[in-house]
Amino acid sequence: MNAKKPRPNDDLLWKAALFAFIGLFVLIAPHRLQSPELRDIIAGSAGLGWLSLVLGAGCVALWGWRGYQDWKRRQGR
Repeated sequence: MNAKKPRPNDDLLWKAALFAFIGLFVLIAPHRLQSPELRDIIAGSAGLGWLSLVLGAGCVALWGWRGYQDWKRRQGR
């Protein structure tokens, strides 16, 4: 069985979406939770939420850069 493997560049978009989702969840969840204990636990990890958002933005930037380089290579420049 020959399954088509995704290109590494396509995988970056999935990683970016996952990082962004996790980051947004960690940053927004403390404002929506009713339980004070759980709210404090998640609010204490806000730095990790920001880190996750930065990693997601980095993955999107790398995805765009690789796509641009691939486009340039195809154009023969």
